[in-house]
Amino acid sequence: MTFSEVTKTFATSLPGTDSYVKLRKAMRALIQEDPKNASVYFLIFGFARTYVMLYEDQEVSPQFAEDNQKLMLSYLNILDEALKKQDEKCIYQALNKVVNEYENSKKVF
Repeated sequence: MTFSEVTKTFATSLPGTDSYVKLRKAMRALIQEDPKNASVYFLIFGFARTYVMLYEDQEVSPQFAEDNQKLMLSYLNILDEALKKQDEKCIYQALNKVVNEYENSKKVF
């Protein structure tokens, strides 16, 4: 499994907590398989974990779920592009970009 494969799977999954559970599990596996890039996987793991903790027992509107899936997908795409380059500086910059975008968002997860 690669980060790109996980990103594609998440992009085609139904919006909702089940997708985040699968994303979280995939990130945990990638941390073990690719420890060099563990910080990337851990960041997404944390986002997915928080989403599940906040919303698994709550009813959310379809629009809310779709909007947040798009937001997560934007983060995944930023990081995926950086990982494809296999350049540590690029990966570090992508991590900073995601963190800064998250900090300027509504922080729903």
